[in-house]
Amino acid sequence: MTFGGKGRMLALEISPRVIRAAEFLPGTRPLKVQAVATADWPGGEPVRLAHFLREFLEGRGFTAKKAVVSYLGPLIEHRIYTIPPAGAESRDALLRGKIAGEVSTPVSELRVTGEVIGKVTEQGVDRDEVLAVFTPEFEIRRLVFLLVEAGLSPVRVTSVPLALLGIPLDSGEDEIVGLLHAEPSRAVICVSQGGKLRFAREFPVEFLSAGEGVPEIPDHNVLDLPGGESGAAVPHLSGEDVFAERMVTELTRSLLYYRQLSRGGGIQRLHWSGIPPSPRIVTRVSERLKIAVEPHPALAAAEFSPGLPGDAAEYAVPVGLAISAEDPEKVNLLPPEYIHRKRRWGNYAAVAAIAAAFLIANAVLYMGLHNAEKRYRETLESARSGANLHPALEKDFLHWVSLRDIVREASAGEQMLGAPFTRWKDCFAALGAPVPREMAFSRLSLERQDREYRARLYGSVRGATPVEVQERMNRFLSAVEKQGILSDLRYEPIGMHPLGEKEGRGGYEQEFLLRFRLGEGT
Repeated sequence: MTFGGKGRMLALEISPRVIRAAEFLPGTRPLKVQAVATADWPGGEPVRLAHFLREFLEGRGFTAKKAVVSYLGPLIEHRIYTIPPAGAESRDALLRGKIAGEVSTPVSELRVTGEVIGKVTEQGVDRDEVLAVFTPEFEIRRLVFLLVEAGLSPVRVTSVPLALLGIPLDSGEDEIVGLLHAEPSRAVICVSQGGKLRFAREFPVEFLSAGEGVPEIPDHNVLDLPGGESGAAVPHLSGEDVFAERMVTELTRSLLYYRQLSRGGGIQRLHWSGIPPSPRIVTRVSERLKIAVEPHPALAAAEFSPGLPGDAAEYAVPVGLAISAEDPEKVNLLPPEYIHRKRRWGNYAAVAAIAAAFLIANAVLYMGLHNAEKRYRETLESARSGANLHPALEKDFLHWVSLRDIVREASAGEQMLGAPFTRWKDCFAALGAPVPREMAFSRLSLERQDREYRARLYGSVRGATPVEVQERMNRFLSAVEKQGILSDLRYEPIGMHPLGEKEGRGGYEQEFLLRFRLGEGT
């Protein structure tokens, strides 16, 4: 399987005698590990160690510069406190006050931080259960200086127990699980309940393989008293046996400490990482402590590229660092001013990016407007030159404008002729044929026939009796015929009906139709 070259990060496990490095792609599940390497960690000044670290990473092909680092040392401690709910800075201040009364070292010389691992209620008041981590600040500043000198940009520094707890554990909320990490000169035992660290202890232990023997006990020429029994011969123990006995002893001691703190709690299973245990060690732990040593959850949480040495259990600390690399709620032992400086640089970078984008947008807009201006001027010049080459274009344009106005007037006249016309009373009165007050016209329609129009005028007339209605109609028709304006006048009664109470005080109304012609001279 091959991996891309973008977005890589580095996970470093630095202990007193060994360094493990893993290059990974953040945010991948399972975690994609691209390269791993292990080397002996020399002692010395930070500058010398930084030079060694740079050569170690470059010689094994590591290219990532952002790093998450685990710190292992006897001076780092983990304790659990209950404090009121507070933000990150206020929480650290409260933890410093708690720790100041329990340690002899001045709290001003300690790097103190913590993370919330649960909620508790004390006397009806909700409080946060916080895991506090503190260590001499000088050690952290020395480590940060070393990393920066090696060309790395540290993102997070944490302890080995918290790095191991970064790997998801397949456990219930109340299940207690043990995590043991073995190194050549020391080991760390962690106890987790519900995925949260509840106990951590570091103890020195010298790893001896099966082929290594233990130093012989010198003969001090002890005299055997008379009558005493000679001591039985002590069987020869291999290095593996000595290491197994020491691990069982320290595990027993650690579990007793945890049982005292938890008032009876005990682990059900143990996950081993770092130096892999031999079958003899696994057997002794299972027989003596009645604890099953199960495969490490890092094996399922990480996917190594083919051809890489070791496995995820050996690199469990870098794998845990990588999985929880970008979680802001996790413990980060970096100095506060370094964290704030990185945030400020991030803000400066964001402002610079926004300003650059704004300047680029303005430049693009200016270039676009400049090009548009040039094209506009070229279009005007071409139009002007075209008009000069064809003088008849202006005359044709004016003729087209006049034709357009004529068409608009004709359309408006046609619409007026087709629209209903109800103001015929004023029209007939002006022609000398006054219309009775009881007569009204409703609509007019015109149809063009050659050079004249055929008109249809609808109206109605009212009267007290049918005879009175007809007389009024006859008088109006006689007046119109005397004028001689309307030719071929025809009168067609449509119908007569009595008026209802809602339309008046009684009487009759006749509806009629007048047909006539209108010529161009009318």
